[in-house]
Amino acid sequence: MLQRLDIRTVRYDRFSDEVLMDGRKIVVAVTKDALEALYNRALAPDEAILRAVDEAKRLTRLAEIIPADDGRVLITKERLLNDGQFGLAEESRS
Repeated sequence: MLQRLDIRTVRYDRFSDEVLMDGRKIVVAVTKDALEALYNRALAPDEAILRAVDEAKRLTRLAEIIPADDGRVLITKERLLNDGQFGLAEESRS
């Protein structure tokens, strides 16, 4: 099912250091350190929100690839930088 992320619902969760965005039946959470790794610099919470909005297309694609856990898709640094192919780099090294 094609996810559509509503950028009007983007917000920052200070407890978990994640940017949250609502989809149809899910919440997409991207960690602040993932956005910092993508942009190769430290980001303030407000900047992290803006960068997540800039990357909405990529986050939408990742929301399709990464399975939801209890209605939440968590996008970590490894998944964001590897286009959702978490674990494939370790398998190919073995």
